[in-house]
Amino acid sequence: MLFSDEITTFLAVVQSGSLLQAAEIVSTTQSTVSYRIQSLERRIGHPLLLRSRGTRNVSLTLAGERFLDIAERWRMLELEAEQLQANQERHLALGSVDAVAINVLPPFVAALCDAQPPVRLHMESAVYFQLANRVASGHLDVAFTLSPAEHVDLVSRRIRDYPMLVACASSGTSPLPEALEIQDLEPSREIYLPWSAQFDLWRNRRGLSRHVNWVEKAHMLAPMLRNGAWAIVPSFLATPLAQQAGCTIHRVASDPPDPLSLYMIMRKHGSGDGGARQQQLIEMALGALEASGQA
Repeated sequence: MLFSDEITTFLAVVQSGSLLQAAEIVSTTQSTVSYRIQSLERRIGHPLLLRSRGTRNVSLTLAGERFLDIAERWRMLELEAEQLQANQERHLALGSVDAVAINVLPPFVAALCDAQPPVRLHMESAVYFQLANRVASGHLDVAFTLSPAEHVDLVSRRIRDYPMLVACASSGTSPLPEALEIQDLEPSREIYLPWSAQFDLWRNRRGLSRHVNWVEKAHMLAPMLRNGAWAIVPSFLATPLAQQAGCTIHRVASDPPDPLSLYMIMRKHGSGDGGARQQQLIEMALGALEASGQA
C-alpha cells in the first residue's frame, strides 16, 4: 500500500530536482527524504530516481516518469478527500500559458484571492497541449491558452481577441511611423515567438519563414529587444514591453496578421454542486477581468 508521505516527498523531489530542497519543501531532513524514496522504490519494485555522483541533482528513471502521473493523480484524490471533509471550502485549480498568466490574468487572480469566503487557489503554467491534457484529466479546473482545445471532452470559450502589433527597439535613427510596412523592417533583426499556427502561416506568406532570433517564452523577449530588434506581439504585451525595453509600438500597415485569441478551456460536464460553485467563481473572476480592460 502507498503512503501519502512517500508520494508527497517523491513529488517534492521531482519539483525541486534535489533531495536537499525537497527536504525543505516537506519540512523534514534529507535523510528522511532518502528513506521515504527508498521505501517507495521498494514498494514499486523499480528505482524511480537517478542519482549522479558529484552532483546534488536527481532525475527520473523511465519507471519514475510513469509513476509521476500516478503520484499526481494520487495527490489529486487526496485533495478531493480533503474537500469532502470541508465541503463548504471553495477551491479552483487554474493553468495558463506564461504570457497570459503574467500580462492578462492578474485581475482574474486578484478577484479570486480577495473573494469571501476565501478560495483555495492552485496555479500552474505550461504550454498549451499540457494544459489541455491536465484539464481533461481533472488536474485543472480551467486553463487559459492562445489556441482552442481539440479534445473531445473539452470546451473552449473565446474570451477576447488581441490585435498583433510590432514592438521595435530604438536603433538611434529617426522616429518610426505609427504604422509600419513589414517589408521595410530588417528580417535579420526579427525576434520570433510561436504565437499560433495562423501566425506562422502569415509570416511565411510575408517572406519571414527564416528567423535568426527565437524566443519560446514571452517573458524572455524584453531583454532581447535592443539595437533595432523587432517582434510581432499581441496588444497585451505592448505596455509591458514599452516599459521594460523602452521600445515603440506600431500597427502593421498592410495585410496585418489575424488577432490572437485568448481561450478559456474547461471540461464539458461539471461535477454536481462542486462544479457549479467553481463555475460561479470563474464567472465572478472573469467579470473582474473584463472590468479591468484586459478582457
